[in-house]
This record gives sequence, C-alpha cells and structure tokens, in this order.
Amino acid sequence: MSNHKSALVKSGLLFFLSAFLLAAPGSSQTLRKISQAELKDKISGYWIGQCVGNYMGFPFEGTYLEDPIPVLIDRYYQFDDDTSLHINRNDLRGYCPVVTNWLGGAFSDDDTDIEFVTLHAVEKYGLDINYNEITEMWINHVNRNIWCANRAARDLMSKGLIPPETGSKANNVYWHAIDPQLVNEIWSMLYPGMIRRSVDRAEWSARITNDDWGTHPTLAYAVMYSAAIFEKDVNELVAQALRYIPHDSPFYEGIEDVIDWHAQNEDWRITRKLIFEKYYRFKRGDMEVPVSDVSSLSNGLFGIMAILYGDGDFEQTTGIAVSAGLDCDNQAATCAGLIGVIHGASVIPPRFTLGLWNPVWTQAFNDTYINFTRDGLPAYNRISDIVNRILQLAEEAIISTGGKKIFENGEVYYLINSDIEASNPGQLTE
Repeated sequence: MSNHKSALVKSGLLFFLSAFLLAAPGSSQTLRKISQAELKDKISGYWIGQCVGNYMGFPFEGTYLEDPIPVLIDRYYQFDDDTSLHINRNDLRGYCPVVTNWLGGAFSDDDTDIEFVTLHAVEKYGLDINYNEITEMWINHVNRNIWCANRAARDLMSKGLIPPETGSKANNVYWHAIDPQLVNEIWSMLYPGMIRRSVDRAEWSARITNDDWGTHPTLAYAVMYSAAIFEKDVNELVAQALRYIPHDSPFYEGIEDVIDWHAQNEDWRITRKLIFEKYYRFKRGDMEVPVSDVSSLSNGLFGIMAILYGDGDFEQTTGIAVSAGLDCDNQAATCAGLIGVIHGASVIPPRFTLGLWNPVWTQAFNDTYINFTRDGLPAYNRISDIVNRILQLAEEAIISTGGKKIFENGEVYYLINSDIEASNPGQLTE
C-alpha cells in the first residue's frame, strides 16, 4: 500500500471513529480535532487577553462600587487622565502604560502570576500534583503581592496547614472571595476541550483558598475556558457553565437571573443594577452572603454579564467588565482571556498590545513577561515560551486521556477526548 493511500485510509478511519463516538447513544465523550497551530493561538489569546484586561481594569480596581463607571472603558487610562473619573492615581495601578514601556513588556500581577507558579509546579510535579506539592510551591514562591483569600491561605500554610484546610470556612475568613476564579484559568488550557477534567482540577485548586459556593464561579469559568476551544457562542458557553454548578448555589441562581435579565434588557447597566441590588447583599433562608467588594458572587456575575452583553467582541466584553466596577481588573482579565481563547490572539486589537506608550512593538507586549512578584522564579520571560510550555503540558494531557497527536499534510493536529456535558449536571460538587 502506498504511503499516500495509507494516509487516506488512516484519515478515513479517524473520521469514522470520531463520527461514531459523536453519534453513539449515551456517549459522554467524543474525539474532536484541532490543529496545533490553532490551539497554540488560543493559549496565546488566553495569556495576552488576561494581561490586557488586567491593565485596562487596574486604574479602576475597587473605585466604583454602588454604580458602574459612567463611561465605557475602551482604552488604557492612567494617573493623568479624566479627573472626573475615580482612578487609582497614587500607586502602580495608575501607571500601567508607563510601567510596560519602562519594563519593555507585560508585568506580573495576581491575574497571571499565581498561574505562573502553577505552571512551574505542574512542570515539576506533573498534572496530578497534590496538595502537599502545591503547598511547597506556594511557600517557596508566593509570599508577597497577595491579598484576601490568597493572603489568608498563604499565612495558614506558614502555620502548617495544607489545602483544603487553608481554604475552609473554619480557617479562611475570605473563603467566599474572588481569588480562585482569577488564578485557575490555566487548568482549562492544560486540559483544553476536556471540560470535566478542567473543572475537577480547577475545583481542586480553588479549595486552596475557598470553600462551598465560593468555589462555584471558578467552576463556571473553567467550563467556559475549556469549552471555548471548540465553542464560539458565548450564550452556549454560559449555558454549559450552568450545568456544572450545584442547583442550590447562589451562583447558579445568579447565572439564571443574568441570562433572563440579558434577554429582557438591551442596556447592560440595567442588568448591572439588578445584580448589585440582589447579590451584593444576598440572603436566602439561612444563607447570608458576606458583603464584600471582592465577593466571588457579585464579581463573578458581573463577569457573566460582560460575556453575554459583549457577544464575543473583545473590546465590548472587556469594556463592560471594567466599567461594571467592583474588583474590575480581575473580572476584566478573566473575560478578556476567555474571548482570547474563543477567537485566538489575533482577535485582540493591536492598539492594546503593541505599545501602551512608546515605542510601538512588533509583537504583543514585546513578547515579554516580567515577573517581579513571585520569588525564586525567572524574572525575564518570553510570552511565546510560556505559551509553548503550556502547550507541551496540554499535549501530554490530551494523549494521557485517550486523545491523539496526528500529522496531516505536514501539519500537527490533536484529537481531544472532549466532554460533551457534565456527567451529573448541576451536582458536580458535594
């Protein structure tokens, strides 16, 4: 048999296998195909998108609470901007364009630098890393520039506790805070398209810092990031996320409300008002959500709102996420990263990445990521190297879960053993 004919036969068998698995009654998984180049572009979109959202939201972090920012944020603001706006003018957050120019690229913040530690941790210990191993990595590398649930968990580690005790209600006063939903998107890139595994590992990691419903927004975003490898419709992504949240969770109720309010109101500001009024001080029976500007509940729902109203558009989604207020740099980073996964890095407008100041770079953030917050890890990094390292681990995960790496016409493709939906919708966690 000729090599050409053999390749055709193999290709046909793979197509038949994929079609059979997709159509099999009761099947919960299917092999889905993506080129290595496209997957790499999506991983780049995730990392670069998070940086953009982080820096767009940084000047407004925590400055707008009861009401949203009166304008839709569509560019980078800084200390010397519109004096009618509440901007963090007295610290790093008001100087993002200056700092990126000075450093010659992107810089670390908690939207990316905890994931930077996770990347090193998984490279050292493997995809099945356990709580003792991740605790060691946190003790070695996560010591400063951390807040709320992350800070509390790290302090508990110094007292000899390990997860999930470091995130439990009994020990961590911030168990309900936003922290895990902004530092665990990486698991969905390590398990691209493998929704169930992405969620399992994201929940595992969320319990380093959080407990109970405080982990549920993390699950939702893990679903959307992983599903976005193959799904571009943001409405479908949100619907898929809902299937993985326990039905008695306030976040489940919140997502249902935001879906309804989005259908009823063209103006996202109306929905923002409804979210704030119900969920910032949420009570239901014996449940009373702690009132907090960094709540995983209200901030997480603002993110869902931005994703729905943004309708897959990078600028619109990121702008709404920032303008919604509260802990807006974090929700903007998560939302912008998601759109980057959906469409790839190429969807991110160059004006956000090729020089926040001057000179103009030829690659996004000058292909540079400066780590100055995580002790003992490299300070100077190429973004392309970070992406390649994540891709290498993702390839390992794809193959180890029954997927394949194949070659067609000189190109590399992956067949991913992808989840169709939750095996027990709405009841993933105990």
